[in-house]
Amino acid sequence: MKAVIMAGGRGTRLRPLTCHVPKPIVPMMNKPVMEYSIEWLKQYGITDIAVTVQYLSDEIIEYFGDGRRFGVHLHYFEEATPLGTAGSVKHAQSFLDDTFVVISADTLTTIHLQQAINFHFSKQALITVLMHHEATPLSYGGIVTDRNGKIIHFVEKPKWNEVCSDLVNTGIYICHPAIFNYMPEHPPYDFSQHIFPHLIQQGYPIYGYQADGYWSDIGVIEQYHQTHIDLLRQRFVSSHYKEIAPDVWVGERVQVAQGVKLEGPLLLGDDVRIDAHATIGSYTVVGPRSVVSKYASLKRSIVWSDVYIDEHSELRGAVVANDVYIGKKNEIFDYAVIGAKCKLENKVKVQHAVKIWPNKTITEKTKVKDSVVWGGKRPNVLFHQNGISMRAHVDAHPLFITQLALAYSSLHEKGSRILIGFDDQPFSKAFGTLFAQCLHMYGMYTNIYDGGYLPAFRYIIPHKWYDGGVFITMNEHGEVIIDIHDEYGFPIDRTMERAIAQQMEHEHYMLAIEMGGAMNEKENDDMYIRALREWIAFSSSEQWKVVVASPLLFRDIIHHTLQSFAIEVIWTENCDDEHIREQINHEQAQFAIVFDHSGERFRIFDGQGIALTKEEMISLHVLVSLLCSETKKVAVPAWAPSVLHTLAERLYGDIVYVKDTRREFLLAHHHEPFHFYFDGLYACVQLLHLLSMERCSLRTIVSSIPTIHLSCRDVYCPWDERAAVMRKLLEESYDKHVDFTDGMKVYHEDGAWTLILPKVDEPTLTIYSQATNAQKAKEYTKYYIKKIRQYQNV
Repeated sequence: MKAVIMAGGRGTRLRPLTCHVPKPIVPMMNKPVMEYSIEWLKQYGITDIAVTVQYLSDEIIEYFGDGRRFGVHLHYFEEATPLGTAGSVKHAQSFLDDTFVVISADTLTTIHLQQAINFHFSKQALITVLMHHEATPLSYGGIVTDRNGKIIHFVEKPKWNEVCSDLVNTGIYICHPAIFNYMPEHPPYDFSQHIFPHLIQQGYPIYGYQADGYWSDIGVIEQYHQTHIDLLRQRFVSSHYKEIAPDVWVGERVQVAQGVKLEGPLLLGDDVRIDAHATIGSYTVVGPRSVVSKYASLKRSIVWSDVYIDEHSELRGAVVANDVYIGKKNEIFDYAVIGAKCKLENKVKVQHAVKIWPNKTITEKTKVKDSVVWGGKRPNVLFHQNGISMRAHVDAHPLFITQLALAYSSLHEKGSRILIGFDDQPFSKAFGTLFAQCLHMYGMYTNIYDGGYLPAFRYIIPHKWYDGGVFITMNEHGEVIIDIHDEYGFPIDRTMERAIAQQMEHEHYMLAIEMGGAMNEKENDDMYIRALREWIAFSSSEQWKVVVASPLLFRDIIHHTLQSFAIEVIWTENCDDEHIREQINHEQAQFAIVFDHSGERFRIFDGQGIALTKEEMISLHVLVSLLCSETKKVAVPAWAPSVLHTLAERLYGDIVYVKDTRREFLLAHHHEPFHFYFDGLYACVQLLHLLSMERCSLRTIVSSIPTIHLSCRDVYCPWDERAAVMRKLLEESYDKHVDFTDGMKVYHEDGAWTLILPKVDEPTLTIYSQATNAQKAKEYTKYYIKKIRQYQNV
């Protein structure tokens, strides 16, 4: 059997450690991390190994050579450009003429490979993916298998609402060479993003093996640091080192002076010198030829080779690359990273998680609170359900906006045209202006949308041929919302979100040779209003009245649109339900609409002042879409009642289930410029159009929709337990049909179903149950809530 080690990645998430060092060479316990993969394969008799290389390939080849000194045979396959994980393996196809193992160069594991190989052959699998339990699986590929181990669902780097299991892809695969028949001719393409989803959808034998043993992917700084702690804790130390005291391992020619305090577990490399009265605390690794001077103190820190730490300096959980000088009385805190060849003069203080790029000098007495390049502190999860949201006076600051704009610009061509929109809040305007100025510095051109109505903003982007758009608002909770759209006016996809987040982690940008600038004429609402009037074929001799509550900024667009349809607007600033009800009754209005801060979300009250439920709203969405437009397929969320199929059939249409996100809804209706579910003004006119067609009240129409028995409740589930809880719920449902369109939807034998839908922004699972009657639906919901709470306590 042969193997492939994928060693071509740039290691961008480990920067600044990998700015000048390829990730396979990054030291782990003082030896390159790729060496562990070689040793692991050799342990199971696999010595014929292909190595795919691309970034800084010469350094990898120079260090490992032909593999002879490691007891293996290495064959290199160099990529001129990145080919993706599967593409790089395809590049080595001529070498891989039998079943082979794939592993990444940054993976460290003690998994029993032979047991996995036996499993692979017993299942006659095309691919076997080695899986590992991970409480927080957001950075990995999430996997769901059936009771026999066949993979039935795979999500790469899921958001919290997509997590259905705590089993994740380790990046270790056992492959039959027939896998190459299912790879395209022209890369780049990845196993996780392209090959696996296709194979699973087509029902090919792709299996998951739940592997016991240690596994770590050192792709990010925190995990790199934690892996050192794990290895020291498990005494996973090379035989090269000698244990001179309990859990204290040292290399050759190490000098430890009198009065030094050593607190294991720790590891000191060859030719290290520790001067008098220094302290080397637990979970510390010091690289070859490094010096720790008098009274200096290191705890939980990783220090590479040729580092000099001067007197009285303290490192707490820091990572220091090679050839660094740290002056006297420095303080460096948890997860701070000092790049290669840096010089920190005396009395420098480096705060938590700060990164200092290579070759930097930090002058005396500097307090480094943010990364030297740009790196301010950011939320753990950048993108939420409706874009990026931050507390206005806490998390949102100009440095963050600058970083975001520069990351965004790096993903566009110079000369791109970007539309910038914002509401009338000073915070939003300031951030929007700053964002635009940053884009100018990187050779891009911007224009301002001067309206504040998000659906109109979305409409303008593709119809005026912009390359994208950024919309900034402040909601009623004092949060700044940054909503990024692609050239089609859709919220950007997950790939773009990840690319932006990754670019912000890189913190490395190139200024444009030629500046961009602002365009002359601002965009307004006129194009949107004209198009909406033309799209809706609605005219009536009757006078309609609608009570409207909206931000002041929307009043012009609402007034100009509705007046052309002979609709009288009754304005109110009070959004209280009772007040809205009184206004409807007093004015004898057909209904009321209450807009949110962007105009995209809204609430509807019928002619009796009763607020419509979200089930009623989604039913109206189906009704309006099929009656008032040419569409024959209507998108609905996974929680939508099944009776909507009956409603759609009556109108000679059909429904399709999508994830409950704006992008999925808008993509499903991409052929239509307006959308009932995400445009309050369009929904308002179409509802009146519907009333004029049916010649009855809104309540009468809602009551005519087939009966809905849907139960919905939220249940608390901690972040670090929800993946395991979802997996246990799935294992309980192996004998039932389960759908993963959005969350996990379990179909019961009596025709009922339950949907478990994790929330993106809260440690909460939402449980929807539909049954033949309301009581049965509640019972199913209660059952799953009980199970969720039970699984949290196991």
